This record gives sequence, structure tokens and C-alpha cells, in this order.
Amino acid sequence: MWRRKTIPLLLTASLVTSACSQSPAGDFCDIAEPIRFERYVASVVVTGDRDTAETIDAQNRYGERHCGW
Repeated sequence: MWRRKTIPLLLTASLVTSACSQSPAGDFCDIAEPIRFERYVASVVVTGDRDTAETIDAQNRYGERHCGW
């Protein structure tokens, strides 16, 4: 009796989980947005985590060139 209820529940959970793990579909310009901070926050990010700051800068520069941000 418990199997009759458990199997559909597991299948539903599996479908929901697999749907959530998919990457967004579309071109970079369709799904990405520029990352902007106030001047103070930007200085904290640059000072505290240089790798993150460089990644954000690279995304924003790419968006400027290819998406017209």
C-alpha cells in the first residue's frame, strides 16, 4: 500500500528537481544583465575579493561589446 503512494511522489520530486537544475535557455544577451554597484560597494568588492571583481568586470565588458549595455 505504501508503495502505491511513494512511487508517484518520488517521480514527481524527481521531475521537479531535474527541471530546476537546467540552465536557462537563450543567448547571453537574453539572460544576463549588467552587474552594477554603488561606488562604495564596488570599492569593497575590489578590495575584498579581486577575483569576483574581475569576473564582474569581464561580464560587464562582454555585455557592453556584444549586447549594447
